[in-house]
Amino acid sequence: MRWWFGLMAFITLSYACTQHGRKVEPAFYYWKTVYQADDTEQTYLSGLGAKRLFVRIMDVDNQGPNGEPIPVSPIVFKDTLPDSLQLVPVVFIANQVLKDRTEAELDSLAERVSAFVLGKIKQAGKSEFDELQIDCDWTASTREAYFHLLDRIRQRMPAGTLLSATLRLHQVRNPHSSGTPPVDKVLLMCYNMGNLRRFGPQNSILDINEMHVYLKGYLRAYPLPMDVALPLFSWSVVFRDGQYAGISKRLDPALLSDTALFNPLDDTSLFRLREPLPEAGLRKGDVIRREHVGYADVRRAARFLADELPAADFTLLYYHLDKNLLAGFPAETPPASSHVPSPQQLFTHASLQEIIDCF
Repeated sequence: MRWWFGLMAFITLSYACTQHGRKVEPAFYYWKTVYQADDTEQTYLSGLGAKRLFVRIMDVDNQGPNGEPIPVSPIVFKDTLPDSLQLVPVVFIANQVLKDRTEAELDSLAERVSAFVLGKIKQAGKSEFDELQIDCDWTASTREAYFHLLDRIRQRMPAGTLLSATLRLHQVRNPHSSGTPPVDKVLLMCYNMGNLRRFGPQNSILDINEMHVYLKGYLRAYPLPMDVALPLFSWSVVFRDGQYAGISKRLDPALLSDTALFNPLDDTSLFRLREPLPEAGLRKGDVIRREHVGYADVRRAARFLADELPAADFTLLYYHLDKNLLAGFPAETPPASSHVPSPQQLFTHASLQEIIDCF
């Protein structure tokens, strides 16, 4: 009879994650400054049937000689994208770029952004694209300028090209102050939802309680079609003298378990450095908050969203495509259906598919 109970458990799990009947198109963000083809990453794209890659083209920020907005860290294409993969360009615009701008200045910015994107599309080996996405955490005070910029960018896009904009949780919950952007659809960012700079034990990447507060009962009422992005990444947040000091990209997280080097504080996500670690840019006494997002966390978020989203087809993006998040597990080897990968494991092909199936 043991096989019967195992079969019933599998059927129950499968039904729980496929009962909504939506068609979900899988896709990935590519958020690096250099595009270079990688076998592991290509395996995951093809294995999940992803046909589009949302590529960050550049940031736009006020870093020009006179404080004017300019491209920051634009992507370099060392390789062209394969013919089987469509490129969706993404441009991040810092909110401060929009402050105190005249309409003429915004019109000029729209022209420069559009021209820059078209140039990068050609560098990627593509002659066209069917969607342009603008990423900006606009506020009530910058809403009018941002929506004007979006409108002018749309006017400069090739005919038939969709314009989309990213959407934060607070913009869903507060539609009257945030407004509805003049785009064809939005992309709900289900990550970076907490206060990264606040000291203490928390996970600013993904917080299910925050999703309940800001999204429950609000998603179906949103007036535009909505895609969704979920996180695959983790990071080490550094605090110095109790103040936010940045994110350490050079710290090997495995070192946090070395008690001769780090003193774990009351909460297991906080670690105080016992001695300087110059190779990671850290000083003695720095406190590291290790924020991790695992399979169970993302799946829990997916199941919540599945109950709250409109019953419509959509694109599910994973942030982001990086072999360091995906390597270590053969894409063709699924975990047992009853097994939840431990928080230290990376994301397998099968676990990513199971998350898709929740919708």
